[in-house]
Amino acid sequence: MVESLRIGILARLRQVGWIAVVIGAIALIDSNFIMVIAAVIAIVAVAIETRAPLRDLGLARPRSIPRTVLLGIVAGIVLLFFSKLLLTPLMESLTGIPRDLSAFDYLRGDFAAWLALMPRIWIGAAIGEEIVFRGFLIGRLEAAFGGASRAATIAAVLLSSAVFGFAHAYQGPTGMLITGILGLIFAIVYVAVGRNLWLNIVVHGVYDTLSLALVLTNLDRVFVEIGHRLIPY
Repeated sequence: MVESLRIGILARLRQVGWIAVVIGAIALIDSNFIMVIAAVIAIVAVAIETRAPLRDLGLARPRSIPRTVLLGIVAGIVLLFFSKLLLTPLMESLTGIPRDLSAFDYLRGDFAAWLALMPRIWIGAAIGEEIVFRGFLIGRLEAAFGGASRAATIAAVLLSSAVFGFAHAYQGPTGMLITGILGLIFAIVYVAVGRNLWLNIVVHGVYDTLSLALVLTNLDRVFVEIGHRLIPY
């Protein structure tokens, strides 16, 4: 009994260690490819911990690829309008601080720069972030809490969303709040659809692609104006 308890505690601590390694890498490594690096570490960690790392990370083949892609595109567009017209103005109204997306201002009117950024968006953000913050973090947090019970899953979903928000600190406090809420939506969808990441990946990629296309064309400012007409700032 004592030996079994000791093994269980060590297993939980090991999960905390993996989480610390991945989050530490994101926090400490200054690289445009940090999410790719973090995703690789996460995949290695889960490969060590489980016999089926792709399945445990949510990367098993979806039941229907065309349906997943189509649903992901539609959901990505809906999420964009929800975020820009409702969520963002609401959070900005509550905090009194605009979301800071100035890091992407260099894209304005520069189609070549926007196009060059797309591989990083799809590989680093859509795939990398979904692997790290949903597939890896939710699963490892549940294991650290002793298994996928309802309480452990709820805690893992909330904590992973908070970490996702903090990982976007460059967007300021309002940006972190918005991103944390978007992360919560992604986490709930991931759990609700049977822990398959491919829908999340498509939604995430479409959302980021269109969001940056708004910056490219300066239409993001139009969305801001419309949003604050709906929800006064």
